[in-house]
Amino acid sequence: MNQEAGNLQVEISMFRNTPSMDKNNVCLADYVERLSTMSPDVRAMFPMVESLLRLLMVNPASSATAERSFSSLRRLKTYIRSTMGQSRLNHVAICHTHKNILDEINVHQLMKEFVNYRQNRCVIFGNISEASK
Repeated sequence: MNQEAGNLQVEISMFRNTPSMDKNNVCLADYVERLSTMSPDVRAMFPMVESLLRLLMVNPASSATAERSFSSLRRLKTYIRSTMGQSRLNHVAICHTHKNILDEINVHQLMKEFVNYRQNRCVIFGNISEASK
């Protein structure tokens, strides 16, 4: 493992010293662009640098989104854990995660479809018409 780390350091220093590589203000995109413009023969000299750049490009910068969804699931479960089955909890978690899509739904139309789906719902909830909007 130590030998591989040494090889990677050598490849990185060689890669940074290639011609047309700006030594100042270098970011990940610059490295990726430089590697992609190299000929395949020269690129083959930097296999570990290429692997490292590929990993850095697909690695998320933070885990905030995943942490947010887990913390909201924890809040949902503690609030309504005893009254809800797993299927309903999944649906509520999806609704909580995708609030922006739910904001665009016409709630009045959704209520109307729900009530008109069964006759006994019309008796319980009454007739929902466009005028009661």
